[in-house]
Amino acid sequence: MGFIYGFLYVAEHRLQYFALSFLESFLYLPQHILLSYGIIYFILPHYIFKGRYWQGIAGVFFLIVLVAFLSPLTLKFIINPLRLATNAPVGPAKTLFYSLMAGLRGSMTVAGFAVAIKLVKLWYLKKVDNERLEKANLRSELEALKGQLHPHFMFNTLNSIYSLALKKSDYTPDAILRLSQLMRYILTECNNTTIELFKEVQVLHHYIELEKNRFGSRLDISLNIQGDIQNNRIPPLLLMPFLENSFKHGANEMTEQAWISMDLEVEGSMLKFKLINGKPHEEPDNKESAHVGLLNVQRRLELLYPDAHELRITKDADTFVVALTIQLHKVKLPDPS
Repeated sequence: MGFIYGFLYVAEHRLQYFALSFLESFLYLPQHILLSYGIIYFILPHYIFKGRYWQGIAGVFFLIVLVAFLSPLTLKFIINPLRLATNAPVGPAKTLFYSLMAGLRGSMTVAGFAVAIKLVKLWYLKKVDNERLEKANLRSELEALKGQLHPHFMFNTLNSIYSLALKKSDYTPDAILRLSQLMRYILTECNNTTIELFKEVQVLHHYIELEKNRFGSRLDISLNIQGDIQNNRIPPLLLMPFLENSFKHGANEMTEQAWISMDLEVEGSMLKFKLINGKPHEEPDNKESAHVGLLNVQRRLELLYPDAHELRITKDADTFVVALTIQLHKVKLPDPS
């Protein structure tokens, strides 16, 4: 303010009084502080932020009127005597109304900038808090989804081994070994936010081999895996629910020859996954709980790849098709802190 109003003396070719404008601005500073801090630390938190808008507006109006009357008092009893003491021009006497308007203009200008800065700061802090809360909610929801997925997956796997045990199959020990490998994967790798893609593919192979032992010749399965699965990463057990669903609600429900076709292709960081399986003509009685795993993984995809995946699930009388495309490098991971 001192720099701006100092140019009044520059315009009048009285540069010797330029520094006086800074001193006068300092003397007007208390009324600027009263209006600015009164709004920032009293009106805003006690009225505006609590929804008491009319009281807040009245409080601001009261502070403006108070500061407006302080301006001519400061001019008369402090500024003018200072100018006389320094032989500076006092200027023509101003009416009370003009003095009020001049003080109001200066105080509202300073207070406007101060309040604007405070509001921007509060908006930024609120934005940071919202982002932190969003990350915390994302992390909590992902952990809850993983917590639902693990027991669901283990129960289905145990049911497969139980079927082998009932038949006294020679493949039962091998199935138990594969189950231990799957459990090790869940207990170690699944604690990480992402893993190497080839490890996820290995788990798919373990699960397929376990199910092949149970179905025997009644299952016709085709696998086609291409591309770079070594240098890409993926959240653990993201693809497994689709494969598990194809066995549990596809091959498992069919009385005739069961079949599954799985294609996985990686181009750069783009993963294309397609899974087709035969399905019975009649829906099972427990169709409401038939695709819990699919609902779970759909929600995980929405959280992890909000704008970087495309999932299409289609079915007709004979087939169930899952087509998934993921941009693996665009995974949205929650803040681990």
